[in-house]
Amino acid sequence: MSTFARDAAGLRRHGQGQSIHTELLEPRRLLAVITPTAEAGFTVFSGVGTTAATNALNAFKAAMGGVDNAGDPTQHATGSRRINWDGVLLDGTDFGGKTKTIVANKVVGIPINRFQTRGALFGEVYAVAGDGFTSVNPGVSGQINAFSPHSTFAHFNDVGIETDFIKPSAATTTPVHEASRGFGAIFTDVERSHSSEIEFLNGTTSLGEFFVPPGASGQVEFLGVLFNAPIVTSVEASPGSSPLFFFHNNVHASGEADLSNGGTEDIAAVDDFLYA
Repeated sequence: MSTFARDAAGLRRHGQGQSIHTELLEPRRLLAVITPTAEAGFTVFSGVGTTAATNALNAFKAAMGGVDNAGDPTQHATGSRRINWDGVLLDGTDFGGKTKTIVANKVVGIPINRFQTRGALFGEVYAVAGDGFTSVNPGVSGQINAFSPHSTFAHFNDVGIETDFIKPSAATTTPVHEASRGFGAIFTDVERSHSSEIEFLNGTTSLGEFFVPPGASGQVEFLGVLFNAPIVTSVEASPGSSPLFFFHNNVHASGEADLSNGGTEDIAAVDDFLYA
C-alpha cells in the first residue's frame, strides 16, 4: 500500500490529519481516456497570462452558478468553493500549531485536513510558501508568482497534489466523501507543453487527464474542467516536470532549477483552487 493510501485510510478512520509524511518521487499515470457516458460530458476552461487566466477562472465560476459557498456545510446544487492559501499563517501557529515549519516564516507544510471546512481533503502534507519557494529552491527565483497575493502551494518530493472532495465540516470530525462537478486551478510558471496537468477521478476510475497550456516565464495559467454531473470524487494536479524541493528528516534540499533560470526542468506551482 502506498504512503497516500495508508495516510488516507488512517484519516478516514480517525478524522485527523496532522501527521507529516513524505514520499519519494513516483512515476505519473499514463494519459487517461474519458469514460464514454453521458455523465462524463465536460467543458474545458483555460487561459494564459493574468488577464486571460482571470477571465477563464471567472467563466468557470459562473458556469458553476457564480455563488461562493465558502465553508457552508450545506450541500448546494450550484456554486463553488475556493482556496487561495493566503490565510495560512507561516509562523508556526496556523491550524492550532499543527503545521510543519520548513523555513521559518516562509514555508510550511499543512495537515491534510487544513481545508476540511471548505470541502477539500489532501492526499498528504503539501507546502504553502509566502516567498515563491525561493528559500527552498533558489533556482525558481522570480518564476513562482502568486495570482492572489501572497502565498502559493506545491508538493515537495514529488509533483502530484491529490485532493478528495468531502462534505465541509470541522476538522475534528470524520470526513464524509462526496463528488463534485468540476475543479480548476491557477498554475504558475508552466512554460512547456505537457509538463503540467490535472487528472480527474471517480473512485479509482480516471475520467481524463487534461494538460495546462504553457505561457511565458513567470506567467500564471488557469485550467478548469466542468463535467455534466457530480462524478468527480478526487483530482490530482501535477504542476511541473520535477519536484520544487525535497524535505526529509527536517532538512530541505533544492529541486532542479527552472528552465528559465539555467535548468532543464519546467518547475511550477499552483495558486487558487476552485471547485464545484
